[in-house]
Amino acid sequence: MKKLLFSLIAVSLISCQAPKEKESEQSSEPTVIGYEFNDEGEKLNVIAGDAAITDIYLEYIQAHNDKDLSKISEIDMDNIVVRAANGAIINGSDSHTDQLDIWFNANNPSWKVKFMVANNVQGNNGQNQAWLTTGVDVVQSIDGNNVTSHHIVDVNFVDGKVKELIVYDRASGQE
Repeated sequence: MKKLLFSLIAVSLISCQAPKEKESEQSSEPTVIGYEFNDEGEKLNVIAGDAAITDIYLEYIQAHNDKDLSKISEIDMDNIVVRAANGAIINGSDSHTDQLDIWFNANNPSWKVKFMVANNVQGNNGQNQAWLTTGVDVVQSIDGNNVTSHHIVDVNFVDGKVKELIVYDRASGQE
């Protein structure tokens, strides 16, 4: 009985000891989450980006929903390039806001963000490009009917401003 009691006390004391911390060897290298191929066919690393750009994007989308062309222009770089899903290319902030004004008045679009993924493309020149890949639902009035389409938008940020938008879309079906 004495041995059993001693064994129970010993097991209790051992189990109460703090676990030994494992030494982890974390690399200072960023984690590669994918790849992009440039125009020359070179494979470039895509790494996790700074999630802070999501706040700028949400502000940008709110300005779109508010039809605040001044705020949109403030967030756009002067030389923004918009590559629309229909193949149109819009160059410059003034052209962008002019096109948005026409669209706002004709179709009263509204946006709802579904997801955002911040990522950086590591250039061979040592410079990173900050991108945000987003999914948004866009509802617009067409011939008196509300029509929803799903957009994937790649947004390139430079110094906290939108440098480029690449838009892909899919019409909403009966889901």
